Amino acid sequence: MHLHSNNSANYILFQLLTIAVLILLDPTYVTAYISVNYEIVLIYIVSALTLLYCIVSVIMYFLLAKRGEETPLTNCSLSEVIFSTAGIMGWLIIIGIGGTISQRTIIETGERFGWIGALAGIIVACFLGIAALFTMNVINDKVLATGRMRKYEKGYPQ
Repeated sequence: MHLHSNNSANYILFQLLTIAVLILLDPTYVTAYISVNYEIVLIYIVSALTLLYCIVSVIMYFLLAKRGEETPLTNCSLSEVIFSTAGIMGWLIIIGIGGTISQRTIIETGERFGWIGALAGIIVACFLGIAALFTMNVINDKVLATGRMRKYEKGYPQ
């Protein structure tokens, strides 16, 4: 369960940064300068999925913490790596969207989308940290664990 305590700050940071992106993407302001198109909708979708990911992860680890320290976290770690990778891909797209819109629009809107791109970069770094942390958990617990070295020595469980 020690991984959850390390990542609770990341989940809070995810939520705060995602909410900041949504505030910068104020629909009344944005639609005055840019027609609503797939780029804006894509930012909303990735933001909503990030918030959902944070909520589900916190609930999952809260329920696992109630089960005790003996609960294996391999499947949870693998799912976190997969979802973190998906988050990285989604927010990398938003970095591109923010940069593109900030270059092709007027100064005020360009500044907002520049900030959206910068916040998306920080979110990508957080997702990279979570993916690295859980990947190391799987490697340490399953690959490098000395207790598992001789478990399948001759092709059969010992």
